[in-house]
Amino acid sequence: MFAQPNQTNANTPQTVTLPTLAQVMAGGTPSFFQREDPIGTSVTGTVESIEAQQQRDMDTQEPKWFDNGQPMMQVVIHVATNLRDNTIPGDDGVRAVYVKGKNLGTLRQASRIVGRDFPHVGDGFTATYTANGEAKKRGWNPPKLYSYEIVPNQTQVAQAMNATPQQTATPATHPAQRPVVQQPTFQQPQASPTGVYPQNGYVQPNIQPQLNVQQIQALAAAGNTAEQIAGMLNIPVAQIAQVLQQYVPVESGDDPEF
Repeated sequence: MFAQPNQTNANTPQTVTLPTLAQVMAGGTPSFFQREDPIGTSVTGTVESIEAQQQRDMDTQEPKWFDNGQPMMQVVIHVATNLRDNTIPGDDGVRAVYVKGKNLGTLRQASRIVGRDFPHVGDGFTATYTANGEAKKRGWNPPKLYSYEIVPNQTQVAQAMNATPQQTATPATHPAQRPVVQQPTFQQPQASPTGVYPQNGYVQPNIQPQLNVQQIQALAAAGNTAEQIAGMLNIPVAQIAQVLQQYVPVESGDDPEF
């Protein structure tokens, strides 16, 4: 927010820098655009200086303020051109372009298009009177609307690019992969008649299954060997052999003849 400057006492001495004789006679930097200019009037040159100023009343030269207390600001751009006016003593071709009102937004947009915050010294600059706006009150002159074109100073752009540290490409980092854990493999121990498994140090309790002597004897009487009976009943061969040693088959004599 802007505020009006504090009013100083009229009796307070102030230091004022007076213009030189040459400045008084030259009348300052002449403005390029005039009241009688037709639509399409344009000026092109190189920005020599740029500054923000508070607008002043054309008649009283007093600073202008809005009703809310904010100052009415404008941007003044001094453009070096090839123009020369013989009626201006020592004319160096510099012309002032005043930007205010809605034209401030137009200048801001033109600056953003070329990546600038505002026109810089050394930039190419063109201002063109393009149209008239709408008068605020009856009887007032309509505001003049302008277009602006900015050509950035390539030397400044190159220096800015060289001053910017180059960003080195960071190699893409891959997420750490989990190590492959070999799952232990367990080999099912084979059946051992003694219940001892020396390959893994495990000793199975030697639980003796209950023997059905009559069943073993019946299988033996049917002609099965001890190994076959052990496989059928899932009983160690040694136990089957021990049972069969005690088994004596009953002989029934000669078979009858028919």
